[in-house]
Amino acid sequence: MKNKFLIIPGNNKLEKVSDSNFLFPLEGYATNLGQTFSLDKLPNQSYIYINRILNTEDIACLRVLLSENKEKIKGIVFEDLGVLQIIIEENLPVEKILYLTHGMCSSKTANAFLQMVDTVILSNDITYEEIKEILKHVSKKIGLCIYAHLPYMYSRRTLLTNYAKNFAYDKKMVKKVKEPISKKEFLVTEDAYGTYFYDLLVYDGRRLLNEDVSYFILDLHMDIVDSMALWVAKFLKGEPIPNSTSGFLEEKTIVKLPPKGGV
Repeated sequence: MKNKFLIIPGNNKLEKVSDSNFLFPLEGYATNLGQTFSLDKLPNQSYIYINRILNTEDIACLRVLLSENKEKIKGIVFEDLGVLQIIIEENLPVEKILYLTHGMCSSKTANAFLQMVDTVILSNDITYEEIKEILKHVSKKIGLCIYAHLPYMYSRRTLLTNYAKNFAYDKKMVKKVKEPISKKEFLVTEDAYGTYFYDLLVYDGRRLLNEDVSYFILDLHMDIVDSMALWVAKFLKGEPIPNSTSGFLEEKTIVKLPPKGGV
């Protein structure tokens, strides 16, 4: 059976999980994903995750790193299209998995990129009905993230550090904030590469488990579990997840606000 689950392990113990592969955030090229992993210390044929937006120097260094460690990599999940260019130009024999956090929201977008990559991961900003419709019209199997604290915003700025400096507060790398109008709460995390705003509740997308996809992504980077294999077994069994949300599965994102003072 093909391993259908890609698990971002966070700080959890790495133990074998049936029908799964770990998706290792790559040291120096992943941001706000908990523990990162040095490529030279990973087992051969690993899946690696690069979610940073890269500059020219980053691309040059990454090109050397990937070219010198081909045997380490089975697949790369990436957001910056510069990574795809490296793979093509260096003829790297790896599985290409494009994960645009907020940009993969239609079958037309997916099919355009599927001409260049092996699969894509749909964004979590669309409804259940929209996902079902997209799955009917894509040219290859595509993937879904079905467990994560949904990321809402990323800034290259170190916003928590700047906030602490401006108001003379103690610096915190993780902070809970509340948006005053909607009262929506966010979990804000920061590292050297920038700041992420996550949903305080964890996304439970198990209703999508029966879909025929390339991969299901389980993002455990904010979770501490005693046994990853047991956690996955309970997840698949349907045990309730406290403090969870269905995200946008039942609620469309706002695409156009009314004019000021309008209806």
